[in-house]
Amino acid sequence: MLESNSPVDEALARAVAYRTFSLAFQAPTDERLREMGASDGFHLLAEAFSCLDRAVGSQRLEAGIRRLTSRRVQDAEALAPQYWRLFGHTTRGLICGCETEYGDENNFQQPQQLADVSGYYLAFGLTPPSASEVRLDHVACECEFMDFLNRKEAWLLAATDQIDEETLAVTRDAGRAFLRDHLGYFGRAFAGKLVAEDPGGYFGALGESFLCFLDASCAMAGVTAGPAELSVRPDLVDDTPMACGSADELVQIQRRP
Repeated sequence: MLESNSPVDEALARAVAYRTFSLAFQAPTDERLREMGASDGFHLLAEAFSCLDRAVGSQRLEAGIRRLTSRRVQDAEALAPQYWRLFGHTTRGLICGCETEYGDENNFQQPQQLADVSGYYLAFGLTPPSASEVRLDHVACECEFMDFLNRKEAWLLAATDQIDEETLAVTRDAGRAFLRDHLGYFGRAFAGKLVAEDPGGYFGALGESFLCFLDASCAMAGVTAGPAELSVRPDLVDDTPMACGSADELVQIQRRP
């Protein structure tokens, strides 16, 4: 394990964490569990958290992941009933993973918020697969976008010639703004609900780790974290199934040609 970090290390550590949570909040499959290192105590996420703890001189992230890393998760089929019990086959499960479903007045603000989220993706040449009905505001999709931004930051910082300072600044600013206005705002309430609904389970441990990570990410970015509790907007008739109910991938943000 490295004793000190470079800015590249820290950007990659954030990317690993965001990628892990993006996979974790999708329907469990054996492939996703392998990529997360779930059968080996989430070693990749643990290394990323350790790197970020060194950056801020604490052990808060490592403490927040202990309950998760004590598990050896190998069977996606066994996890599936827990996942569907919590998240359901529609937007309205016990736990709502979509940002724009939160907030008492969101019936009026939802289209504007969705357009804002979509605008971030499009600004970086990213779009969901055209054949997939994807909720762009789903926590897994937003985590994937933050993974992309942090990988881009690491790539820019690792340039062998002169660093493109303008592009680096734009990338970092986008990450801070997206965290402040979107993922870091509703994500804490989402994680808290997950912990409350599954206090002794695998997904509750994920929620606890995600909450710690969001708190640390907001602090490192210098933005205000969202509230610990947010109400879900008044229910409306919505028979549209979540994309993760039948698709192989919930997100898979792709570059446009």
